[in-house]
Amino acid sequence: MRRTLLIHNPTAGGGHPPRRELVGRLMAEGLSPTCVSTKNGELETALGEKWDLIIVAGGDGTVSKVGRAIGDADTPFAILPIGTANNVARAVGLNGELDGLIPQLRFATARRLNVGTVRGPWGKLKFFEAVGFGIIAEAISHAGPRPPRALRIDIGREELQTFVRSSKAKRYEVEIDGEEFVGDFLLVEIMNLGFTGPALPISLTAAPDDGLLDVVFLFEKDRLAMNRWLESPEDKPAPVTIRRGRKVTLNWKSGRARIDSRIYLPPDQAVQIRAKLRKRSLLVLVPPNVR
Repeated sequence: MRRTLLIHNPTAGGGHPPRRELVGRLMAEGLSPTCVSTKNGELETALGEKWDLIIVAGGDGTVSKVGRAIGDADTPFAILPIGTANNVARAVGLNGELDGLIPQLRFATARRLNVGTVRGPWGKLKFFEAVGFGIIAEAISHAGPRPPRALRIDIGREELQTFVRSSKAKRYEVEIDGEEFVGDFLLVEIMNLGFTGPALPISLTAAPDDGLLDVVFLFEKDRLAMNRWLESPEDKPAPVTIRRGRKVTLNWKSGRARIDSRIYLPPDQAVQIRAKLRKRSLLVLVPPNVR
């Protein structure tokens, strides 16, 4: 029997389903997981052990935290998306409900998930979703108390519309695989995945295993179109400009930055931000009938 670790965030997506229920469902499928919570200090110790399978029950923050901590890139992990946006799960094709997902785990196949690294005044950090500058970073940094789970995505998109309407475009100098892009943008997002923020499919070209970063620009001239798109972003592509590459350098002068959901204050002076993908990617198990 495979040594299985279940990592559970009890507050993800409003705190459900409970730990006991998840363990029971997994045991019904022939697994006997050791379960640890993200909230009581057990996680770091557990991840230091050798496991055949790691199952992460949580949202994007939990998935990213575990992904950054996994030392063995060949240890497969599965995602039980119980968060709000679940951008990482969406990006690898996990769109089903738990009732249909858990029974399919035994038939899952492995898919690679790229891991980004970014150097800046914070040192060198890993990221899964994006490194961003502009309105999404500002919206995250000004987010208030968390609303009820059923309303979080809609409210997040409405709050982002406020920043689209009111924010001033900033000058960014970006180099992608040696090619320079300079202009005034409302946002620049260096994306590993196609989904970001409140479950926004902002880049249709991004894939979690393609070995490329998607650099997304929003021009001032597309401000109104972006606000309209945010009303129903699943219906059509975002009004953004996208360039793809393996290495990205950005000259960061002002405004907040974000690495996934972590916010960083503006630098005292201009600094270079360097982003690329790690050579070794992670293995995510994706059940066949929930893609």
